[in-house]
Amino acid sequence: MSQPEAFGRYRVIRRLGSGSFATVWLAQDDLLNYPVAIKVLAENWAHQMDIQHRFLEEARILRQTDSTWLVAVHDVDVLPDGRPYMVMTYADQGSVADLIRRGQLPLDEALRLLTEIGQGITVLHNHGTIHRDIKPSNVLLQSSPVGQRVLVADLGFAKAIDEASGFTAAAGTPGYMSPEQSTPGGDLDVRSDVYSLGAVAYELITGQPPSRPPVRTAPGRIRPGLPPALDELILSALSVDRESRPADAKTFTDRVRAIRMSPHLPEPAPWWSRYRMPWRRAGALATVCGLLVVGVTASLGTPGTSLTTIRSATQEVRLDVPSEWAREFHVGLQARPAAIDAGAGPGLLAATDAEDWHSTDVASYGVYATVLPGSQRLDKVADTDPCAGRPEERSVHTDEWEGTLWEWPECNDSGTFTSVAVHPPDTPRTVYMEIRQPDYRPDVVDTIIDNVRLGP
Repeated sequence: MSQPEAFGRYRVIRRLGSGSFATVWLAQDDLLNYPVAIKVLAENWAHQMDIQHRFLEEARILRQTDSTWLVAVHDVDVLPDGRPYMVMTYADQGSVADLIRRGQLPLDEALRLLTEIGQGITVLHNHGTIHRDIKPSNVLLQSSPVGQRVLVADLGFAKAIDEASGFTAAAGTPGYMSPEQSTPGGDLDVRSDVYSLGAVAYELITGQPPSRPPVRTAPGRIRPGLPPALDELILSALSVDRESRPADAKTFTDRVRAIRMSPHLPEPAPWWSRYRMPWRRAGALATVCGLLVVGVTASLGTPGTSLTTIRSATQEVRLDVPSEWAREFHVGLQARPAAIDAGAGPGLLAATDAEDWHSTDVASYGVYATVLPGSQRLDKVADTDPCAGRPEERSVHTDEWEGTLWEWPECNDSGTFTSVAVHPPDTPRTVYMEIRQPDYRPDVVDTIIDNVRLGP
């Protein structure tokens, strides 16, 4: 399907993805100035009334449940050719599948995600619905003022619990669907979703999906050091005998939450210190460059991870950076050549290894910032290659800043790299930043942007 200009009042920006039954587009509600996702029934199913009924039933379930843990449906309409479409929440941080592909998650983060996924499925079960297709790609992630939100999505195979006996066709995704789902006419209940939750848990913890049932390899054999109770819970959820599984999504989720809250849960080293560099030149640089460390101002939400405010009198810019990054700093440091070509001048740097900031051989993590006259997007930066591959582009729209950022979640096996160009809506000055991290943490990038301030 070629890209349409609009669906009703919703202006289409780009395609987000396609499946067997529908295509999802990113669109802008210009009336409310808000991005939305629009799911449109595929053209080849336009005249299949049973498929149209399933499509609209998905919209009805999501609208009726109206939960924090599920994708919300704001509107439903029909195109001139008769195909229905639904207007939904736009999940700007992709899916859990995207997250897993970037590398193994910290255990606490994996359990947090699993708890929130389980809460979404519990809402469906309380509504009298079985999802039947729970998998990482059907769990979306959205930015919010209180942090990352989990949104369970894609209820195309969902069915009412009281209609769950005698299905005429198998439904679900191999690797995540319960054994009983693969048999047409099987008698299903909420424990089919519990099996899928177990499969998602296995992949969140280990980074790989479970084997075909029966699953015999405990997650702890792939990722040593896991609590025995977690191995036991996941293997019980993946039991071929559904009588051996947790009774429902709530029971499963409550046990995950209890494991996560256990005082004996292994704690990894803080993300910002796993690749910490020696602090070789901090004192001398502080004297030479005139950079002022103002003090600890905030927390990133990770225990032991604080922010320190730093500023440059010459650059007239202040920003908050993780405190471990503020021990080495420069002012007057040149940007990388591609950014200079785009108009960036000398700037301020706080990093774990300031002298090797531009090196491709030494991993240095921190923030570089410079201020340019005018409101510039610096689009050419996205056409250069500080890292292999094309970056992911994301817009910035807050009360304080507008602009664009380009992210390389994996940068040449040395962490992540983000280029940022933002400007205040009413001020003709652009802040250009480069942010290097050991792990992909878009929340850290957003926090740094939110706390940038211009002025002496």
